[in-house]
Amino acid sequence: MLAVLLLSTSAKALTAASLYTTMLLSACGPDGSKTDERKQATQAPKPPTTAKSAAAVPGPTAKVVRLTNDSLAGQPFGPEPTVTELLKAGGTVVTRKPFRNLHEAGQIDTILLLRHRGNLFEFYRAPEKDLLRDASITNFETAYGQRLRARMAAAHRPAAGTTERVRIGDTERANYVSVTYNGGRLSAVHVEPYVD
Repeated sequence: MLAVLLLSTSAKALTAASLYTTMLLSACGPDGSKTDERKQATQAPKPPTTAKSAAAVPGPTAKVVRLTNDSLAGQPFGPEPTVTELLKAGGTVVTRKPFRNLHEAGQIDTILLLRHRGNLFEFYRAPEKDLLRDASITNFETAYGQRLRARMAAAHRPAAGTTERVRIGDTERANYVSVTYNGGRLSAVHVEPYVD
């Protein structure tokens, strides 16, 4: 009976000692130095900042607008400018790259980059047709630029003096037009039609 009493007392003493040691160690920092709990409680943790989160948030005067407009996203120019039309109007070929046709075995098509009055157009040229793949418009003095401006004005009117970015897509999410307004005026349009 005395042995059982001694074992029980020593187990309780061991538990109390380990609890006391744990409490003492929790009051120390990882290097063994004592920490001031009040100091830790008053220091607010800093939120992590990254370049990506800062870049994703536009400035206080800029806003991003998303619209769905099938006709505008699918035909932003109305009648689309053609390679022949652009070349006749003084456009120049910047690059030509061969491209293997994914649907016709052995057929090599061309990716054509063309510049016209500061605007850039990328066409997929196949023997049967030219398909517009991409266009970046900053000069709206041309006939196609004026059509584009008129169609954008009918779709969206930014507030005067604001900077806005408008992303216009179709319901199938295949064709997109990205528009930038500076000071409430149209400054750039990026056309991204779907090409298979």
